Amino acid sequence: MRKSLFLLPLLSLTAAGLVACSNKDVAGGPGSITTNGSPVALVDGAAAPYAAVALRKVNFKASEAVEENALIVADEYADEKGHFDIKVPENGEYRLTVTHAGAAYSKVVTSESFASVDTVRLEPTAVLAGVVDIPKGSSAVWVGVVGTDALVKTDESGWFALSSIPANDTLQLYFVNEDFDKSLGEKDLFVSPMESIMLDYRTAVPEDTIPEDTVEPEKLLQVLALLKDGTPAAYATVALRAADAKVEEYAVQNTMVESDLRTDKNGRFEMEWPKSGEYRLTVTKDGFAYSKIYKAKDLAKLDTLHLEAAASISSKVTLRTGTEFLWVGIYGLDLLLKTNNAGSYVLPNVPANDALGIYFVANDSSKTLYAEWSATAKPSSTEFLSPVKVLQDFESDVDSWYLNTDSLKKGTSITPAKNVKEGIVYDSTRKSKVFHGKYKLAADDYAWALVGTSFDRLMNFSAIDSVEFYAKGDGNIRLSLENYIDPTKNLKAATEWIKLSKDWTRISVNPAELCVGSATEETCFTSWSGVKGWVKQFHIFVQDGTEFYIDDVTLYGALF
Repeated sequence: MRKSLFLLPLLSLTAAGLVACSNKDVAGGPGSITTNGSPVALVDGAAAPYAAVALRKVNFKASEAVEENALIVADEYADEKGHFDIKVPENGEYRLTVTHAGAAYSKVVTSESFASVDTVRLEPTAVLAGVVDIPKGSSAVWVGVVGTDALVKTDESGWFALSSIPANDTLQLYFVNEDFDKSLGEKDLFVSPMESIMLDYRTAVPEDTIPEDTVEPEKLLQVLALLKDGTPAAYATVALRAADAKVEEYAVQNTMVESDLRTDKNGRFEMEWPKSGEYRLTVTKDGFAYSKIYKAKDLAKLDTLHLEAAASISSKVTLRTGTEFLWVGIYGLDLLLKTNNAGSYVLPNVPANDALGIYFVANDSSKTLYAEWSATAKPSSTEFLSPVKVLQDFESDVDSWYLNTDSLKKGTSITPAKNVKEGIVYDSTRKSKVFHGKYKLAADDYAWALVGTSFDRLMNFSAIDSVEFYAKGDGNIRLSLENYIDPTKNLKAATEWIKLSKDWTRISVNPAELCVGSATEETCFTSWSGVKGWVKQFHIFVQDGTEFYIDDVTLYGALF
């Protein structure tokens, strides 16, 4: 379920005259008819056979209290190929509505504007649930959509539902008392295809009627949302989420946020704010967005928001071997998608100029957090970002790193002997903590000593760009990525030996340099291809010296 937050009452019930309109107010009449020939109704590019078609005066309202859950009662139907003949009077504005299997087209037209139309494209409808005040002495209120036949009755608590609302056009809801003889006002409405929203149209409780011990949430009045050119962001989507909120249902969602409410035609909105915590406020409209994280106390200070062009982010995450995909989302937004089987993904239509907390979730039943990352994009851009994974900087947690030697070679040793933590020292040149080890190898070409780590799962490193670390010492060093499970299953891809010096050296290794494998003769291609999809160990070997230092081991193009 979407986290909808704190809608303020918007409806002000006003006394008005009797709602009086002729039955259906169907357009037409001798001498008043023009025609557009035979336009075609389409759904997703395909014909909408036998679609229902109706034309109503633009201000049409039901003339009697008869419940009608359908958007329209058809005046006519399209043929099997979606073609229909529509007659539009020469003077005035009319609402043309075409419906078919949960999709609708509904626009205000004139004979002139519709004369050149040969195609109407139906889009999925939306669902609206709402609540209104029930006048004293009444048990219900009638709710309809101006220009359509939809008319429903609330329950005794004022709740109603309109199961089919046309999208992407400004509509008006109208409200009539139970006896259907007094207007209770109108409210503008704008929805997106497949949107499901709840709106509170009840009047606010006067402050002098609120008990003194009631804690009222802070309220932001008339926030103005503007597009980049300074025009109001009319009917823009507005959503408030906890800053660390993740989606609650794992299904692909390409929308940045689902709306809690919308701005009015002047780009203004009202919202009640929570008292504590951090929240991401997001306003979106037609490819533009404003999205920032605020402390609760700062939300009420907002006045004007400026939307900027949205952006896209393309990147990748490192999958465990055998993992088909991961879910990718952004904290505080409703956007959710899947990676491909190589871990690549594109986040379309995201807010620009703000650090976005990207999270990755396992695709199994546990839905556990797999990894996190932060990224920022510029407006109107597609950012192709390569992630970076600091495997070890020796500043804090080093428990997963170990030291090892060939125990079969007498005279081979490494210190510290117990764990990497005992070898952590501060280096004034690096201005950070580093690892310092000492070693002695037996007089044997196959004697070895190493520092490294073993991954919990087999890792697919096929897409990594490079491995970087800093080192110094008086011998040689080599990087080796391995899949050592037992003596019969020992795959590795290593560099040639690299000479160290007394000065810190940046060592950068790309996969093309991992040329040493388990066999005596092996090409660079075969050594890396044999292990890249099943890496279990990350090892740094040393030889021909007595001591070495290691710092900031980093994988580029990797995230896990």
